[in-house]
Amino acid sequence: MFEKRDYRVYQGVDREQIYQQVCDFWTRQGFYVAQISPFHIQGHSYHQKIGLRREFFLRMNEHDGNTYIDLQLQARISDEGLIGGAAAAIIFWPVAVVGGALSYSEYENDANNLMINFWGFVDQITNIRGTMSQAPQVPSPQPQPQDTIPCQGCGAILLKNWKACPYCGDALE
Repeated sequence: MFEKRDYRVYQGVDREQIYQQVCDFWTRQGFYVAQISPFHIQGHSYHQKIGLRREFFLRMNEHDGNTYIDLQLQARISDEGLIGGAAAAIIFWPVAVVGGALSYSEYENDANNLMINFWGFVDQITNIRGTMSQAPQVPSPQPQPQDTIPCQGCGAILLKNWKACPYCGDALE
């Protein structure tokens, strides 16, 4: 699995004023975007060219009149990529090794470009250049353990009132 993470602070910016535009940015980048909690979104897309499932997690916190944005990008090999990679590894070991290295390198370039474009977009809509920072420790509402259940299909932790798992699509009882 591949992971990149970055924090930025935007001084004097109200997160409510930019939240919808931030969601729209990720949708335009080809991600399915879902709100996890207020000002906390997650998205995923499948990068067919390199056989990876791309995911992002974005949290926007406010503290002392500033907006802190925590962005995390991840890549995981999809089932199709895993099967194709395993078959190639058995048949063409040197090609599989080179292919895996190229996929990783290509995803890293893709992730870097996504981050650069995202931060540039936020800088543009706020008219402020965000500064790299560590997010302050601001308590955020978390679901209580009794309000969650594991999905029977994939094991993801879900809220009890959900009708279906957003990861595997199984209906919840």
